[in-house]
This record gives sequence, C-alpha cells and structure tokens, in this order.
Amino acid sequence: MLIVGSGLTSGHLAVGAAKRGANVVMMARRTFQEKLFDAEPGWLGPKYLKGFHEEVDMQARWQMVQQARNGGSLTPAMMTCLRQLRRQGHITFYEHCQVAAAQWQGNAWKVCCDNHVAHNCIAHQPIHRVWLATGTTLNIRSHSLLADVLKQHPVETVNGLPVLDEHLRWRGCELFLMGPWAALHVGPVARNLFGGKLACDRIVPALTKATLSFA
Repeated sequence: MLIVGSGLTSGHLAVGAAKRGANVVMMARRTFQEKLFDAEPGWLGPKYLKGFHEEVDMQARWQMVQQARNGGSLTPAMMTCLRQLRRQGHITFYEHCQVAAAQWQGNAWKVCCDNHVAHNCIAHQPIHRVWLATGTTLNIRSHSLLADVLKQHPVETVNGLPVLDEHLRWRGCELFLMGPWAALHVGPVARNLFGGKLACDRIVPALTKATLSFA
C-alpha cells in the first residue's frame, strides 16, 4: 500500500493499515516533520496574533498563515508509533520523493518516483492500493454548497479564502464561517480546537447581542 502525504492523516492511515497486515510505503516530497502543534505555540496567543491582527493587507495575512503552517506535520506520539512500525518492517519511508508516474498493470499499480537517485524506485513493488493524504485546496468559489450564497452576496476572496467581517460573518447575510475558511481573521490555528475557540469568541457576541445583528 502506498500512502502519499506527510500530515497527521497519513500517519493515522499508515498505522491503521499496518495493524491490519498491510506493508505500507509512506511517500512525502520533504522530510516528515515532527511537531506538537500545526503552528508555533506563539500563535495560540497575542505573541504572534497581535501582529497578525494589526496587518490590514489580507494578502499579507494569507502569506503569514502559509508560512506559519508550513505544510503537514506529525505529532511526536505519531512519529514514535510510525518509527516502531518501521523497525518491525511494516512501514517504509520515502522522503523527498513524489509520484512521477502510475500505471495499472494486471492487478496492481506500477508506481515510479521522481527521485530514483536517492531511493530504489518502488516501480518493482506491486502497489495494490494508493491512498492520497495530500490535503485539499481551499477555494470558496468552487464550494458547491455556497454557490447560491456567492451568487446572491458576492464576497471578496484572497487565494480562495473569504474576507469576512469581524464576527466571521459573510458580508451581506447572516452566515458565519469557522475552520479554515476563517483563517484570514483567526490566524494559522483556525483549523484546530483553539482556532474553534477563537472563532466562537467572535461569533457568539453577534448571535447574542441585538446591537450586533445584521442590518
């Protein structure tokens, strides 16, 4: 089994597959990163968020979010588990490597990587399953659920993320967004639990105070 990606999802998939008897190849285009948080702990408070909120250029904020997150990572506990499974021969790491070609042959995939100098190419290994844990592209304009909202209430976007008001409300209607869609306002931790708390701190006042209701 080939799992492509270097984030926590790839780790969970690999552990689950290995425990069910699969031989797993984990492929990442960089070194697997071990981090306790998605972003530096300073993003959990005013240390970094103060400067983020003082930045009025949304494009600059988007860049700050990308730099702070710096792609997927694995928690120390997950890395410990993966290394143990690697020592047991259940998992192989392919780092600084990407899929260059994949072809279905008979009953398995023949997959070629783009870094055969650093690795023995896996083309000789029959791959019966390929799981992609490579994240997702966030673009509010391609979100089918919000197509009608966009049509009725056009909103400014920055690299696919919407520019909301201070209460994370879609401008022009009573729609509130959280999670990755609120990253331009909440910061790099918008996707995790602390980001959910920060989002709630903004949304709840607009729901409970009549003076903040949409006019």
